[in-house]
Amino acid sequence: MSRKILITFVGMKDPYPQNDETPGPILSLLKTRDFDEIYALCTGASYIERAKDLEREMLEEKIAGKLNIVDFPIEDVISYEEIWVHLAATLESIDIAMPARSNEWSFLLDSGTPQMKSCLFLAGRTGRFDVRLLQGIPPYYAQGTYRVRDITGATGSLPIRQFQSHPRPDTRILFQGEVSAFEIEQPVAEEPSVIARSKAMRDALSRAARAGKYNEPVLILGETGTGKTILAWSIHASGSRADAPFIELNCSAIPEGLAESMLFGHERGAFTGADRTKSGAMRSADKGTLFLDEVGDLPLIVQAKLLKAIEEKSFFPVGADKPVTVDVRIIAATNKNLRQRIQDGMFRRDLYERLNVIAITLPPLRERPEDVEALIDKTLHAWNREYNEHKRLSGPARELLKRYSWPGNVRELLNAIRSAAAIAPIDEILPEYLPDDVCIQSEPAPEVASPSLPLPKEGIDLRARLLQVEWEYFSKALRASDGNREAAARLLGMTGHSLRKALKERFRSFVQNEGWGEE
Repeated sequence: MSRKILITFVGMKDPYPQNDETPGPILSLLKTRDFDEIYALCTGASYIERAKDLEREMLEEKIAGKLNIVDFPIEDVISYEEIWVHLAATLESIDIAMPARSNEWSFLLDSGTPQMKSCLFLAGRTGRFDVRLLQGIPPYYAQGTYRVRDITGATGSLPIRQFQSHPRPDTRILFQGEVSAFEIEQPVAEEPSVIARSKAMRDALSRAARAGKYNEPVLILGETGTGKTILAWSIHASGSRADAPFIELNCSAIPEGLAESMLFGHERGAFTGADRTKSGAMRSADKGTLFLDEVGDLPLIVQAKLLKAIEEKSFFPVGADKPVTVDVRIIAATNKNLRQRIQDGMFRRDLYERLNVIAITLPPLRERPEDVEALIDKTLHAWNREYNEHKRLSGPARELLKRYSWPGNVRELLNAIRSAAAIAPIDEILPEYLPDDVCIQSEPAPEVASPSLPLPKEGIDLRARLLQVEWEYFSKALRASDGNREAAARLLGMTGHSLRKALKERFRSFVQNEGWGEE
């Protein structure tokens, strides 16, 4: 007996549009037609969560069929080429994984970006699969009743070639049903930020590789821009959970009042505005990895519930009266000093101890100068390949980049190079095309002569004289950085906090007289 298979992208309206009682495209179709297998292609963590919500709706509505969540990672959701290559490989893989029997394929063309819908349509017209192309008609276009239009025959015979053999992308298919998980193999393009010629970075990556073998929590420490997210992903991808979801939650970017709901989900009616059940990050990461970026910013009340969920492997969604059991590996990251936050009463010590089972510290870029030049060359090579250009750094520009301390680390370096490549009107990138901060801090300090200082017979007020000399340096640094306190502080070899404190206390009158004003 043939099996009915549905292929569809997951979109922003699935399973329900925001603030709308009308079911989205996928749920509407599943309420009107039966399928044995539904493959939901998800282009990111938020869409995996939507697929999880769809799965819950199917259970509540008693809709038959197995929902298979397909991780469909692409960088550009409007790139026809990237979507097409991934889609071709994914459909071939699904076909291979299915039992050798007659299958009835259906492609739903309603969810996802226009480019995704177009690629799915074209895939259906290649002749590779015996497929029906389905288009849903929302109730407000069909006299109040959802209808399905089969447009397979209406499209005519289009001269579209069969699928060509493409290098298969790094697509992971998260089969939830009886079909076993498998991975499409292809060398993943090396990211510039994983270059590790320095011993400190090699040690960090070596520890991460070992951590990938286990399911213990990992705590990644490091400054902003050092590559904590990429390291977390590599740990996930190298372990036994590589075929399961990798869900990232930026704890510093969520409102405090919504943190619990976003992490643990909520039931319908749990609070004002909760008109739909939401799975939350923890449930979406079931069988996979939950990456808590900037975990130091997680509200205290949520920290307590997170600790309990990690220890008991279960939790209560907001408004629920029954616990949810999950199997999730936790990777956390922060650029903050968690020990100091514990002393300040901002972070729970017991949660810190629970997360800090395997600790990995990523060194800042200024401590691994061996990697800077390799990152420069890698980034320029990627730029030239992407835009078919021949940009190169001049010798002086390269020296400026090598001398700069990179407070923003790898992220700042990559942005600086790409910015300079975009601005430069010629192939050679000169120093004037580099960001101002790079040029200011990297300029070698002029040699200062040590003149013989006469001592007047009447003597001097040494403290006042030294204060005046010190202010002259402060003033010159502020002028050179156009009033930017952080840049001026770097020129003077001090922290921004120390500079601001000095301006406010010791140099208050100088600041007022020269009109620098407040920052």
